[in-house]
Amino acid sequence: MLLLFFVAVGIPAAFVTLKQQKLLFAETLRSMETLAGYVATGVEVPLLAEDTLRLNAAARDAAAADGVEYVCILDNNRVIRAHTAQMPVGREFTSFAGGTMVRDSREGLIVQYADEAGRRIYDLARPVVSQDKTIGVVHVGVSGDFIRHRVRAGQISLLLWFLVPCLLVAAALVCLAVLGGRRIRTRTAALVDAALAYGNGDLQHTIDRTENDELGDVGLALNSMAERLGTFCNDQPQLENYLKFPALHRMLEGPLVKGEEYAVRRQVAVLIAGIRDYGPDGGTGKPEDIVVALNRYIGIATDIIGRHGGYVDKIIGDAVVGIFGVSLYREEHTVRALRAAVELRQTLAAAGQDKQELPANVCIGLSAGVVLSGNIGSHSRVEYGSVGESIKEAYSLITLGRPGEIMLGEGIYSRLQDFVRVEPLEPQQIIGAAEPLKNYRFLSL
Repeated sequence: MLLLFFVAVGIPAAFVTLKQQKLLFAETLRSMETLAGYVATGVEVPLLAEDTLRLNAAARDAAAADGVEYVCILDNNRVIRAHTAQMPVGREFTSFAGGTMVRDSREGLIVQYADEAGRRIYDLARPVVSQDKTIGVVHVGVSGDFIRHRVRAGQISLLLWFLVPCLLVAAALVCLAVLGGRRIRTRTAALVDAALAYGNGDLQHTIDRTENDELGDVGLALNSMAERLGTFCNDQPQLENYLKFPALHRMLEGPLVKGEEYAVRRQVAVLIAGIRDYGPDGGTGKPEDIVVALNRYIGIATDIIGRHGGYVDKIIGDAVVGIFGVSLYREEHTVRALRAAVELRQTLAAAGQDKQELPANVCIGLSAGVVLSGNIGSHSRVEYGSVGESIKEAYSLITLGRPGEIMLGEGIYSRLQDFVRVEPLEPQQIIGAAEPLKNYRFLSL
């Protein structure tokens, strides 16, 4: 914008400067012509009286003016009567060699020539008139450098007169641009901060000041988006109760949008926590109390599984099936599954000591192996789930253990044997298995 401004100002300024150059040149010559005319008027009487002293004095006084190189006074016969350049008095005046006529008028003649030093000289000739008769001529030599300097000084003065207001306007435009840019930067920064806050989950953040322009429209759109997302997130805990994942943001790599045929094999660890039996209160307690206790137990189990990087694949009655290694948290899935099992056992044991209404006869089974994870269901209902022998093995382990115990299968024990103390148990034949199931009772880390 500033470049366009200076171009728009500079072109007219250059045009005006060139236009004024001729006017300044003519004005400078006119001032010197006035001086020559003044000398011609003043030497009329001394020239008639052939008073050489007064003629020389008049010539010297005129030559003292700025820019004057010489003053020469001639009589009617073109004989030099006075000269400031030490020219011989009484000698006939000769025309300038190689001179160029600049102007010839009734007032006088102006000739441009170069002197012996190569300098440009303007010779202004004015007639000395007495009673309407020409009795002589006054020649005033003016330096071309002086005229050029006067013209340049006039141009500079004109440019300053023209450009100073333009520069003030440009400075005002720069200030407005800086203030406007700073204001836009501030408003843009507010939009960026809001977007970052929303990306980090801070949906309470709002853009307080919105104006009636494009940036204001963006701010209103962001505020509206945050409000809608906030409404959605307020319902998130309720949604998570129906989802198998501990939180919406831990969902897998978009399996539901990949079609019903989506499936993948992964090495995982499986944790199944199940109640061996309900005990004497299972059949006699109030159904409402049993459901409350069961829900509290399942809530604790799903929370612990989620905090250790697993997800709840399914809930089968009183059994909670947790998978480690399929979700976004895949590293050290066997260790995380074991830590989740230990914490779950400790939490339930502590709750039992406090006589809370929680099942105290929960057995936990851990296995490791390959499962097939994908979209399982029909055209009317699809769920993301996992199937495999490891899940069957973990479910069988809780039938072999006692309440409050953690049972390990061979697959997960082989990966953790350097970190755990166990009690090997007699292999058990499981229905549907070709070989007896090796199992271990976990003692401590």
